[in-house]
Amino acid sequence: MGLMACWGTVALMLGVPTSIALVNIGILLVIVGWMLSGRYRAKWNLIKGNPITLPCVLLSALVLLGCLYSGAPSAYLGKHLYVYSKLPLMLMLLTVLHETLWQRRALAAFALGSLITLISTYINIWFDVPWSETHNQGFGVSHNVFNDYIAQALAMSVFVIVSVVYALDAIDRRAKALWVFITVLTVFSITHLLASRTGQVVIAAMLASMAFVSLPAARRWAALALLGVLVCIVFFSSPLLRGRVDLALQEIGRYMSGDTALTSIGARLDMWKISFQMMADSPLWGHGTGSYRLLAEQIYTDRVVCATSCIHPHNQFLFFGVEYGLLGLFTYAFFLWRPFVYGLQRGRRERLMMVAFMTILFVDSFINGPLWVTTERHLFASILPLLMANWRSDDRCTENVSDAASLKTSTP
Repeated sequence: MGLMACWGTVALMLGVPTSIALVNIGILLVIVGWMLSGRYRAKWNLIKGNPITLPCVLLSALVLLGCLYSGAPSAYLGKHLYVYSKLPLMLMLLTVLHETLWQRRALAAFALGSLITLISTYINIWFDVPWSETHNQGFGVSHNVFNDYIAQALAMSVFVIVSVVYALDAIDRRAKALWVFITVLTVFSITHLLASRTGQVVIAAMLASMAFVSLPAARRWAALALLGVLVCIVFFSSPLLRGRVDLALQEIGRYMSGDTALTSIGARLDMWKISFQMMADSPLWGHGTGSYRLLAEQIYTDRVVCATSCIHPHNQFLFFGVEYGLLGLFTYAFFLWRPFVYGLQRGRRERLMMVAFMTILFVDSFINGPLWVTTERHLFASILPLLMANWRSDDRCTENVSDAASLKTSTP
């Protein structure tokens, strides 16, 4: 059963960039294997001191307590309980991934799925790939393959982190050059082959954070200046990027002038505005689990508009703020802060991966719902425990080593 949970995690990681069905199969194998493999005391000892455990428990408790004072119907409550069940799943994955062997396999599975996506994206420029979401060849159009362009851009941004680390770890020059080449291809796919403003903002912020934490202080600002120059070059060389930026400015202008037509940016600005109004009505503990949708349906009476604006406010901070007030806002900030601080205290490799990954999650939290949207929560709820599974506290080192030995899996 322990091995089944481990291989289920590998399947989950392979499916994150490629297949929701494979993700669901992997999650099922993890849960069943985790429950039936026993050794709960050893698992608990690995979980209880991890920096992400307390934030996950607090967020889960808020969701449960919010059901008690929410006016939302049971269907809305059930949806929230299902979505945020990924929080305890993250704690399960901490114990499944406690061995370095399975951490490497899980990371390799994610890299393999990302490579399949990347190769398919480039093939889709010249040929109609049957399994692609888009069927439009050429440059200047989006080439998202297995998921929507936002989800693919986020997954590819995480893959940039992985490929950079693989390049740094490579001893052979040819292997190092290959991973550098893959990194460049991945960044280009985000900036030139995907119509995702989220991805374009995220990749710039992520690269800036990587430069900041991986270089000596004397070279940081030079690296950031160079990154700024590269961003300008990419902007002027990508018609797709320029078009998305121009469209964003037009949508902002239309919204500010009072145009109520549904646009991506305009809808977000309006959702954020009403979210602040909702928070003002109950600033301390919010309106309860599922309340955003209930309240939004009273404002967005048009079905077409409501289909976009009533589900979530496209801002994870405001989503928690509306439903759980300032308590929810601070708890989510705590959820982001603890792994980030943990990453800053690690060695170069782990610090680079953790800070870059948390930058992606932080930036995306202002634009989308990374813990709510299906493909995004699969990405963040699987990669974060993978990065945190290496955690060891000095005062618990002996106990953790003992627990790792008691949970050690074997392969045929």
